[in-house]
Formats: sequence, structure tokens, C-alpha cells
Amino acid sequence: MKKTAMILALAAAGVVEAPLVFGSTPTTDDGTVQVGKVSKVSKAAAEAKKHAPLKAPYSEHVISKKTIRNASSMANAQTILAREPSINASSAGPNGVRSTITFRAFNSGQFSETFDGIPLNGAFNGGATNQASERNAVPLTLNDISSINIYNGINNPSVNSYNSLGGTINYRPRQPSHKFGGSVGIGYGSFGTFHWDALINTGSLDGFRSLFAYNRQTSNGWLANDGDQNTNYYYAGVMPYNQDQSKVYAYVIVNRNVGYTPHSVPLALINQYGYNYNWPLNYSYSSQTDTELTAILGDKSLLNSFTLLNAKVYAQNNNYHRTSYTNPAYDQSASQPYYLPNQSTGYPFWLSYPVPPTYVPANVFGSTHYGTDYHLYEEIRNTLGFQPYLRFALPHNTVTVGGNVNYSMEHSAEFWYGAYNMPKIGGYNNAWDEHDERLLASVYVQDNISLLGGAVHITPGIKYLYGYTVSSDDIGFYYPIGGSVSGSSAYTSPTIAISYSPIKHVSVYAAYGRNIKFPNIGAYYNNIGEQDNAGNYVVVPEKVQPEYVSDYEIGVRYANQGLHASADLYREDFKNTFINVTNAQGLSATFNGGSSRYEGGELSIENNFGHLLFGDWKAFANYSYNQAVFESSFNSSYAGTVEAGQPLANIPKNMINVGVDFARGRFGAQLEGKYVSSQYVNQQLAGTPGSLQIPPYFILNLGLQDTIPVGYGYIKNVKLTLDIDNLINRHYYPRGFEDTDYFGNNYLSVLNGMPRYVFGSITARF
Repeated sequence: MKKTAMILALAAAGVVEAPLVFGSTPTTDDGTVQVGKVSKVSKAAAEAKKHAPLKAPYSEHVISKKTIRNASSMANAQTILAREPSINASSAGPNGVRSTITFRAFNSGQFSETFDGIPLNGAFNGGATNQASERNAVPLTLNDISSINIYNGINNPSVNSYNSLGGTINYRPRQPSHKFGGSVGIGYGSFGTFHWDALINTGSLDGFRSLFAYNRQTSNGWLANDGDQNTNYYYAGVMPYNQDQSKVYAYVIVNRNVGYTPHSVPLALINQYGYNYNWPLNYSYSSQTDTELTAILGDKSLLNSFTLLNAKVYAQNNNYHRTSYTNPAYDQSASQPYYLPNQSTGYPFWLSYPVPPTYVPANVFGSTHYGTDYHLYEEIRNTLGFQPYLRFALPHNTVTVGGNVNYSMEHSAEFWYGAYNMPKIGGYNNAWDEHDERLLASVYVQDNISLLGGAVHITPGIKYLYGYTVSSDDIGFYYPIGGSVSGSSAYTSPTIAISYSPIKHVSVYAAYGRNIKFPNIGAYYNNIGEQDNAGNYVVVPEKVQPEYVSDYEIGVRYANQGLHASADLYREDFKNTFINVTNAQGLSATFNGGSSRYEGGELSIENNFGHLLFGDWKAFANYSYNQAVFESSFNSSYAGTVEAGQPLANIPKNMINVGVDFARGRFGAQLEGKYVSSQYVNQQLAGTPGSLQIPPYFILNLGLQDTIPVGYGYIKNVKLTLDIDNLINRHYYPRGFEDTDYFGNNYLSVLNGMPRYVFGSITARF
């Protein structure tokens, strides 16, 4: 009875996951209690995996297990988020290559992504994918995920993580089943896409359960010279003990991606040569390999009838390598007026340094151009972390105390040469050779106070964040001297929210929070080798200030039977906005660009109509308005002039999602559409908005599934699927840049959206 009382207390406080049932008691895929055991909690838990709790005091959304399992084979952990309000996400190549995402107008380094609460954002460059020009850095796939919780805005400190300015995305791990079983599947589709997967659940072996999953997909891509292959391994294990009141759990993800980088191409060339045009390989290419590991080992225990302890250690590794080539014969010129990525240099500028790198490309390859036409970029990153929390279920409130600490090391280097197989010698042919360290730590306390019989919930919280960074560089083409620069920042992040349910099925809420984003590593390494007034090369202290955001929002929710609706308004006052500047060789630096204001509103509705016209029907629709403008004018030699009131780039003001779901027996169908309005684009290298826009677009996706009972041998059933993405075959450009041609004219360079994609698969389950 004490166990049940604890579960009910946590559920009443809005903590709907049932954390105590770890052994033989039947549970759902995510470890929550099944209906019929502790019915009040299990119903709430099941509902919470499909919709945000009615009385949640912040803006929240959920992507369910069913949506993930029915997703297209070309969808990934970023693009599937785009069905929810205020999220714009796309991939420029197959398997999640060069994914781009914004959330409430914030870029991928300004909101947090977590797996089981563990930070996925890179400690040094902010984003979870596609950070620091790691175009195929993919930490996880839909193969690893059970459901997704989306927390808009600052939200509460037990949910948010580092970089949580625009919100937090938490991917919940796929869980092992209590019963033995598995599946094997194979599929084929457009662009030569080939997919196969396998999964096995061991079932309960004296309580110990394991899930092993394998997923591999290869594709030629929708652009010329855009092939890619991705291999994903996933393990989840649960071992209950202490009479099922505690459990040890483990998750391991290994994801390896190999392929070519899809580069942006001038729109004029696409119009001339066709929608699938990409730079020919004898012009320019980038081949890349990325391997990522995420491993978590945790323990969740009920210490007594009102105290729950959850503590986990985790390790992460990212190993990225890219070799790029650009033919000097096709460098920007009067006959080829467009900028090519990774162009070589015609001037060995480093030879003028007092103690220069010793590589003289003209002596080895006949000219500087042909001696610098190959670039090798490597980035190897390791992180170790610890994340505990204690949760106390008291009569009228639930108090959570927790924290996180992680230590990361990174080795980043780029080498130039005139051949694919090149030496990697510091002080000879390195553009840079850098070693970085960063310690991130946070502690928080949060309360969830329930009043008036649960009609009112007040959630105050406070989090203390600390970061310490060291960046060290050797002499290289970009570094006339070697040296180190370091710095630390600390910040206290307060949050408070209140929800009130004046009548049954309705709640209103208001929330306030402040948070910080620590500067990316570019704010540090840029200070090594600056020149003083006398022309001497020096190391100057780190001078970029952290980004600060104050978040205000109000909202209302309605939930009754199958109908769920919500609306909210938000405003985020943004200080010290980061401007990221990239030079022609890909070296980035970070600067503060004044203040800005992000504001908007979100509407969402979903209804389960039940049985109508041949089957069961569900439908959803959401609309979001997001606007971000600079509030202060500033000028820099890197970014140019930005005026107050100027909109930030890559932010569509209006987005609409609509969808309908049909089920009849074992057959299912989904039709979903997304509209994205026009958006300004950044200047290619300056990182500030230009005058050009990419046009609006609307895409429509169709998914069909049919499960056929077999009952032959060990095979239970066979599932057939057909996916048709971009059903109406729209040509669209989800991302673009403004650049200047050889004659000084501005032009639009774009990344192409995926044209119509047809894919079929068959999966046998046993």
C-alpha cells in the first residue's frame, strides 16, 4: 500500500511516470504501470505519453510511440519534431545529414536536446546535430526512441538542460519488453534507398530484460553526388531488485554515418541544370565519417514511502573526420562566378609570421592553389557525466532536488595539402590544431505545490549553472603564435509557473523564467593570435558574454475525452545575441551582437472522432507565429551593420501543420501536411541577415500500414508499409544563404528539399 500511495502522490503532483514497478508487474513500453494494476496512475501515464498533462504549468507537447513507429524511413529524430508548433526542421541529405532545426526561432545551439535527460548538445559548439560543420553528426535515430517530450520555453529546472533558451526536447529511450519476441524487416525506395533492421527482446529472465536493435539504411540521395549510409545499434536493459522497488537500467547507442556532404548551390544553377543539381565531384566534394556513442547506466530506487532516488552516469564520444576537395581550376572567377565551398588559397599568408608553419605548398605542388586544394578536418570529443535527483512526494507538494556535472575534452584540427593522403604535422600543414576542455555543472531545487484539491499547481524552481572552459592552440596557418585562453561563467536561473483549473477540463497557466547559454568555443580560440596596437601577436582574455533570455508566457488548455486543445503566447527578451562568423576555410568565431526580441503564439488542436465512415478517425492541426528582431543596432568588421528592428534570418513567421489518421482493423493510414512561410537568409560568411529570402512552401506526406496475421511457425504477423513523402512533388528550398558572385552581385544559394519519395517495406514479427 505504501508503494501505491507513493505512485498516486506523484501522479497527483503531475509526476505521471510510475517509477516503482520494475519487475514482473506488467508495464507499458516505457515502464509505466498497465491499466488494471494501479489504474489511476496507469491511465494518467498512458495519456501523458500522447498529450501534455492538462494541469502542466508550462507549454508542452508530446510525440507518441505510434507516431514514431509509423514515421517514414527518411524521417529522423530532428525532422519528426516539425509536426509540432514552432519547430522548423529539415535535412539536406538522407539519413539526417546536414539537419537544420529551429525551435521558437532559436537555432539548434540555443535549445537543449536530451536522451533520458542526458544532454546531447555538444559541450563546445552547442548543437546536437550538424554542429561545428560536422554535417553528418547524428547522435541517435528513431530506432532508439520510444516517445518525445517537447517543453517550449525556459520551462522548469528538472526538465531543462544546458542551452535551454528556446526549449527542451527530451527523447525517451525505447524499453525492453517483458515477453520474448522480435522482428526483422527490409525495405526499398526512391533514390536507391535500401533499409534493413532487426530487433530482439529477451523477455524477463529472472526479472532481467534486454532489448537489442539494429538498423541500417543506405541511399544515393536526391542530389547528384549525395550518397550516404547510416548504421545504428541500440541496447536497453532493465534489472529490478529490492522486491521490485528498485531497478538498474542501461542504454547504449552507437551510430555511424558515412557519406558526402550536400552543399548549397546557387539557385541559378538549379534553374539551369535541374532540381537534383549538385557540384560535380571534379569541382568540389566533402566525404565524411562520423561515429557517435551514448551510454547511460542508472539506478532508480524507492528509498521509502515518499522518497525516490534516480542517479545515472553517462559517457559520450564523437569521432568525426571529413576530407574536402575543391579544384583550383574552378575557383570563383569571371567564367565561374560563384563561390565554391572549401576553395584553396592562392597566397601562403602564414609564411609572413615571425615563426611560421613550415609548409610551402608551391615547393611541393608547383603552386599555392594546388598545394591547398585538399582539407582534412577532424574532431574527436569525449564526455563523462553524472546526473542525480531526489524526489519527495509530500502531502501537498512534490519537491525535486538534483543536478548534473559533466567534463568534456575535444581535439579539433584541420590540415591542408595538395593530395588526399596528407601528413598531419603540427607546425607544418595544420590550419589549426586545438585541444579544448569544458566543465559544465548545475544544481537545482524545484517544488510542485498542489492547492485547492489539485485545481492549482504552483511550480517555483531555481537552478545554478557553472561553466569553465580552456582552449589551447598550436602554431598553424590561422595561429601565428600558440597559446591558451580560459574563462568561467556562473548564472542563477529562476523559474516560476502557475496553472489553475477553474472548471473541469480547462486550465490556464502563466510562466516566467530566465536562463543562459555559455559561449561556444569560437569565443575562446578566436582570442589566440590577435594583434595589439604595435602589431604584436598576443593572447587576449575571453571577452564574449553569455547569452541571456528572460521568458514570459501565458496559455490555456482544454482536454475532454478525445479532444485536446491549447493556445499560448510568449515573449523572450534576448541579451548578448551570439553572431557566428565563418571564414572561407570553415573556421568559425563567436561575437556578441546586441539584444533581440523573440515573440509569438501557438495554437494546437487534436481530436479522436472514434468510429466514423468505415473506421476510426483522428485529426490534428496547429499554427505558430514566431518573430525575432534585433532590438539594438551594432556594427563589426566581421558581420557588417545590423539595424534595430531588422529580423533575424532562418525564421519563418508562420507555420501550419495538419494531419489525419485513419485505422480500420489492422490497417492504418496517415496524411500530414506542413506549410512554412518565407524567411530571410544569412549572409554566407558573416552570420547576419541579408536582403534575400527563400520562398514559402507546403509539403504533404502519406503513410500506409497493414498488418497481416500469419501464425505459421514462429512468425506472428507481417507488417507492410508504404511511405510517400512530398506526395505532390513540390520543389522547395528549406535553407539558403546569401552570397556575392565574382562581379559583386548578390545571389541566393540553397539546399534542396527532398522531392517525392516512395518507399515500401515488409517486417516479420515473431
